[in-house]
Amino acid sequence: MPRRLSFFGCCAVVVLCLALPVPASAAKPYVVEANGSFPADLAAKVHGAGGSLTAVHDEIGMARATSDDPNFAAKLAATANVSGVYADKLVQWTPSRSSFTRTATLPSSTTAGPNPSGAFFFKCQWNLTQIDAPGAWAQGVFGSPEIKVAVLDTGTDPTHIDLAGRIDTEDSTSVLTPGTSPCGPSDETSFVDQDFHGTFVSSLITSNSRGIAAVAPKTKVVAVKVLNCAGSGTFGDVAAGLHYAAKLHDVGVINMSLGALIPKAGNEDLIRFISKAVDFATDHGKLVVSAAGNSGVDLGRGSPFIEVPAQSDGGIGVEALAIDRSLASYSNFGVTTFLDAPGGDLPDPFGPLPGCPLPPSVQPFESLVFGACLSSFCGGNNFYLLGAGTSFASPLVAAVAELVDSTQGDEISPEHLRHILDRTATKLGDPHVFGKGEVNASKAVQTHGEDNGGDD
Repeated sequence: MPRRLSFFGCCAVVVLCLALPVPASAAKPYVVEANGSFPADLAAKVHGAGGSLTAVHDEIGMARATSDDPNFAAKLAATANVSGVYADKLVQWTPSRSSFTRTATLPSSTTAGPNPSGAFFFKCQWNLTQIDAPGAWAQGVFGSPEIKVAVLDTGTDPTHIDLAGRIDTEDSTSVLTPGTSPCGPSDETSFVDQDFHGTFVSSLITSNSRGIAAVAPKTKVVAVKVLNCAGSGTFGDVAAGLHYAAKLHDVGVINMSLGALIPKAGNEDLIRFISKAVDFATDHGKLVVSAAGNSGVDLGRGSPFIEVPAQSDGGIGVEALAIDRSLASYSNFGVTTFLDAPGGDLPDPFGPLPGCPLPPSVQPFESLVFGACLSSFCGGNNFYLLGAGTSFASPLVAAVAELVDSTQGDEISPEHLRHILDRTATKLGDPHVFGKGEVNASKAVQTHGEDNGGDD
């Protein structure tokens, strides 16, 4: 049986303080802030200032526009009910796919097992065992297609053998600013992944249990493309994606396996827009879960930097753990409200995993994380990748939240849901390093009915 393996580096890696250049032929993106409500003729005002209105998100007091006029911001700022016009930043929120070329393939004759633990590569998925996802399944909790997870990322692949039928293609969309993707309109106007990252992340949340299992296999994913085929996007795009997902009535959890580590000074306006969007989603009953970032830095103790959106008020940031439950070498830390989940790391301290169907030559990489590979990237719809990063820890927490949410329907608030995850997490040590501890799917599902939603 053919198997080709790939090891790639940590995802959601961003230590970018400078904006990436937009494509040479494109107008620059801007974020417009409202003073109250925008004027009804905002599009005309934007046009008169030398720009084009991309979208209006009145409920979070934000609009997006593009312009090649260097005086655009000053001109538009004079408009009534416009409190500010800011140059948006196109930044790299996830790594480029250019160095990720090898994969693991699933035999075409493989069929879905009777439960997630019957997936072909399940015995390689130590990360699911470590959070006791099988314990939640044993209680009959697999998630629900009626309570979905919105994945804000590079899109996803609805044709992959483990994602076919698991993606809500009707509500999935792209909110990319026109002219900002190096892959052009085909990327900007479709939710279909042209990178790889969003496909990998989606498969950790839901799956058909053929090649790999997922934490909440019966849920569905709404893919909201906020990052382009290069893994980059603007702050306005991320805020717009949050605004869109917040208004979907059947979404209970939002996952963002993306992050930017930026200086607090000089970026206050863009940070504020992301925070307002997270607050809006929370107010609309969505728990927002984000990767803590892979720069290996202490975000506490007066750091001049901030990881967004993981440190935005109201959401959950997720650190990554290695297979031995130590903090992954790349994971950011230092925020006591963060949760932990397995993200993978090297070297492997334990050796081969019993029953994992990989050849000896790649067994040293078994301490990484399995995920689905984009069909157009890997050459077929039955390919998988191995990797490590807080990108792959965050969706585990989001999926456990969906498991709990699926047992409660619309009756549970984001604050209560977050409290359940915190209360049932496995404590690992110093909260400055490990935050609230490692998420535990079985305990979260088992004890949710006993929880009163109070504070710790």
